[in-house]
Amino acid sequence: MKLQFFAAIFPISFILASAQSTSYGSASYTEITTVSQKGPTPTVVFGGPAMPTASTPAIPPNVASYQLNSSFEITNKPVTRIFNWTIAARYGAPDGYYRSYITINGQMPGPLVEANEGDTLVFNIYNTLPNQTTSIHWHGMYQNGTAFMDGVPGVTQCPIQSGKSFTYRFNLTQYGTYWYHSHSSTQYTDGLFGPLIIHSVNDPLVRGTDFNYEQVIILNDWYHDQASTIVEELLSVNGYMGTAAAPSPQSGLINGHGVYNCSALSSTVNCTTLTPPEIIVAPNAKTRFRLINSGSHAQFYFSVDEHTLNVVEADGTPISGPSAIHRVPLHNGQRYSAIIDTNVGSAGDSYWLRAEMDTNCFRAIDPTLNATAFAILRYGSNSTSNPTSLDWTDVLGDHCIDLVDADLVPLVPKNAPSVVDQRVAFDSELGSVLYNNVSYSRFLFNQTTYVNYIYQPFLETVANNGSLNSTNVLYAEFPDDVGTGDIIVNNLDPFLDHPYHLHGIEFFIVARGSGNLSIMNAESIDYNITNPARRDTLVIPAGSYAVLRFANDLPGVWILHCHIAWHLAEGFLGAIVARPNAIAHIGIPSSVNDLCAALPPGQSLNTTAPGRKRGSFVISDES
Repeated sequence: MKLQFFAAIFPISFILASAQSTSYGSASYTEITTVSQKGPTPTVVFGGPAMPTASTPAIPPNVASYQLNSSFEITNKPVTRIFNWTIAARYGAPDGYYRSYITINGQMPGPLVEANEGDTLVFNIYNTLPNQTTSIHWHGMYQNGTAFMDGVPGVTQCPIQSGKSFTYRFNLTQYGTYWYHSHSSTQYTDGLFGPLIIHSVNDPLVRGTDFNYEQVIILNDWYHDQASTIVEELLSVNGYMGTAAAPSPQSGLINGHGVYNCSALSSTVNCTTLTPPEIIVAPNAKTRFRLINSGSHAQFYFSVDEHTLNVVEADGTPISGPSAIHRVPLHNGQRYSAIIDTNVGSAGDSYWLRAEMDTNCFRAIDPTLNATAFAILRYGSNSTSNPTSLDWTDVLGDHCIDLVDADLVPLVPKNAPSVVDQRVAFDSELGSVLYNNVSYSRFLFNQTTYVNYIYQPFLETVANNGSLNSTNVLYAEFPDDVGTGDIIVNNLDPFLDHPYHLHGIEFFIVARGSGNLSIMNAESIDYNITNPARRDTLVIPAGSYAVLRFANDLPGVWILHCHIAWHLAEGFLGAIVARPNAIAHIGIPSSVNDLCAALPPGQSLNTTAPGRKRGSFVISDES
């Protein structure tokens, strides 16, 4: 009866979901290059979090817990904020389908972290995941002077062992909308992520002037198979469900809450169709939605029926952005703030809030997937009626693309450097890697697929005056006497759009174009250096390039990777070594070194994840 009632009030796209057959998007996984590797054929052995018993349920998602409290004091008086987090596997049904997933203090998404620019954040992490290591990356944080806190096993640290603790501590030198997530294997696909909101007295966007209320909206695609199961098969010869393509999710979540059509399953024993979450807003006011795509594959288009959106922030940068638009696209890792004016209706009215996946960017679409995640936007707490509002008539395009860079004008002007001391080119593509003439699909940067030796962190290697192994990762070194740099990123894939994220460095997008750009030709093209868009994650469409300009002022090893989790698992990562001499004096704390000091049984310096173990080439279950 609950399902029948829900179907009666839900948009027609949900009702038809179970009648759909498998369909296909426009993404095509075409292997361009073949490279050979020495060694035996790799054997994939992954283990996911143990399935907890019914006595360890997760805390049900609470959409309202991500509403920012107006009583939070925005000040320039720094304080130290301490958070104690236990990472654990729990059991629940975020979209109605019961499965094991990863939680922080029993919840998914993780707790809202709210702080001020200048504050010091301390996170005491206790890992209770059985047989799994873990980590936390602070997406978009500069980590100025604390590159060892970036949270990437094999790059800035060794992983946190099962049953062990570690403390992340860093200072906030920026403000805006950010998030945190595990950078161990594909754990964030299984729920290990959450929002990080940083306020500042210097923020030109002011509550009470530009908006009245703030609501964090975390969007993610959700899978019914555990991520470790998907990766195990994805990295095999045959791939996951017969392909190396990034798989289709089964549903989408809004602040940890989704609705899966259980009637599409042959058995509903493990599934209960839920009702959509509700978000209450004040009538005749302006609400700032801080949008975060914490997903693993899908680009979402965020919209509210009958309400236009004014975009005011992109990846932590306050902007004068597009106004009165119908939808905001955001890909994996990206963030936007969009303001709506709740003067369309009256107190008691309700409207559909939608997060629609652009399935044109999928190779195949799960026949049970309802590509739109819904929430009910209510005008006031007395609203009880179900929405009858209609979606905008805009049609999504065939490609996953960003908002236009030129429309994302920073409110705090900053010109890009006019002189570039060094340029490098990162050419990304899907390729075939041969082991004993057996072909495996992998992503490549300059014909190198990334192999992650999680107990040999890049940062430690460079701090000890060593060099990275170019057979395991493509890297570019920007010496200490190089003041500015350009990173040319060429997306050579003819039918795949990728969201690229650069750790540690906020870059200027100074050029884009179709085709690919060589270092030589980069000398003669025009660049936009007058207050260009500044981001940390951007989409580069198939068969095109972007030029990322930055000031070489943050010593560290900063990785550049596709933020589609499945592509990263398939080796889609390169590295920037910034100011190696300064790294030697960065002062890595003993607590970070201690993570590497005691290897667990069965592990060695050659353990990799999700790659191979040198010698036997066995993929470990540690990530």
